[in-house]
Amino acid sequence: MRDGSGHLRLGLAALGAVAIPFAVIAALDPRIGLLRPRPAQDAATGAATEAVPGSVPMPARLPDRPTSGEGPAPDRPCPVCAGAPAGPPIRGTLQDPDIQIPDVAAERRAQRERLIGWTAHPDRVSGSAAALDLVGLVFTVPREPGAGYRPLAVDLAGAPDRAVVLVAEQPLSVALTTAPPDRAGALGLESSAAFALAEGRPDRLAGFRALPYGAAEVAPVLDPLRFGPATLRTFCASLRLWAVQFGLPAARTRYTLIENPTRIALAGEAVRTDGTPRGRIAGRRLARLCRT
Repeated sequence: MRDGSGHLRLGLAALGAVAIPFAVIAALDPRIGLLRPRPAQDAATGAATEAVPGSVPMPARLPDRPTSGEGPAPDRPCPVCAGAPAGPPIRGTLQDPDIQIPDVAAERRAQRERLIGWTAHPDRVSGSAAALDLVGLVFTVPREPGAGYRPLAVDLAGAPDRAVVLVAEQPLSVALTTAPPDRAGALGLESSAAFALAEGRPDRLAGFRALPYGAAEVAPVLDPLRFGPATLRTFCASLRLWAVQFGLPAARTRYTLIENPTRIALAGEAVRTDGTPRGRIAGRRLARLCRT
């Protein structure tokens, strides 16, 4: 029996020596996976659960970002949007693209109301002139230090049947002379800057369009010798508005560009000025140009 038992023990020992290497290989081989490591996501979830005993396991991943263009998911706030202040842009910050200036809104409102009080009823303007002069003003000489609006004298006493619309890009103070002195609606203004009348009275103006007083768009100062299609289109749209205001066809209009004037006088069809004339276009030629 002892010999049989000894042989049995020797057989089992030999079998174990052969089986142990195969067991180690099976445990470590990733293809078999007995000891395959858990995915990092599961491991992190498990670690978090184990770190706080009794806690409820969190989802393995957050909801996906929506793909419909509606913005970030509610539980994933946009890191850029989160710091953006609510409400309208604050003046003086990078959100505000405007040039910063003192608040002149109240001043502009008062100027506009005053000018409206000096503007004639449109029924008095239509038919009050036989011809219309648009005069573009360009200034290349700086104003004197401390000076206010540029002074400009407009004399229509020698042309009682003509009306004038000034097109400007700098602030003007206009002194108007007419015959008779109480003539209504002889002057209009179209400007990207503020303007004033040296002597205001009711019915002095035929109307006005100015950016500081609420106009959405005004005519540019057109150079009759050099202009682009956009400039011409905007200018001609304004010309048609003023022609309708005075009840005139476009062929009864004339445009003159004058540089650095302080005085403009109409005598019949002549235009006299202390400035420098830079071009003129009139009548049917101007009407044809504005139809293109």
